[in-house]
Amino acid sequence: MESFMNRLTDMDWGWWPFVSLRPAKNEEMTSARVAKMAVFFGGFYGVLLYLALVFPRHGFSYFDAVACILFFVVFFFVFYKFSFANFWNRRAKRMQIDMSGTNDS
Repeated sequence: MESFMNRLTDMDWGWWPFVSLRPAKNEEMTSARVAKMAVFFGGFYGVLLYLALVFPRHGFSYFDAVACILFFVVFFFVFYKFSFANFWNRRAKRMQIDMSGTNDS
């Protein structure tokens, strides 16, 4: 499962349009980094959800727009933190150990 999840996070298309937010493979995804990602990804996809599903049915509603965005930000943070970021951090820690072990030789 870990290698499958990390293969997905290594692909550029999964980071579109925020490829610059992806850390180096040996760098851990802290809660702060995942929160930053959640703001960007959750905001982006929250707006898309609002425009695709809510706006056409109900017209513009500031409350609904903010609710969609906040829902996706929170959902992204919780889902990503306990799935993809968890597996990413396992690999990052192993890579850090491997890198420090080869420097001592």
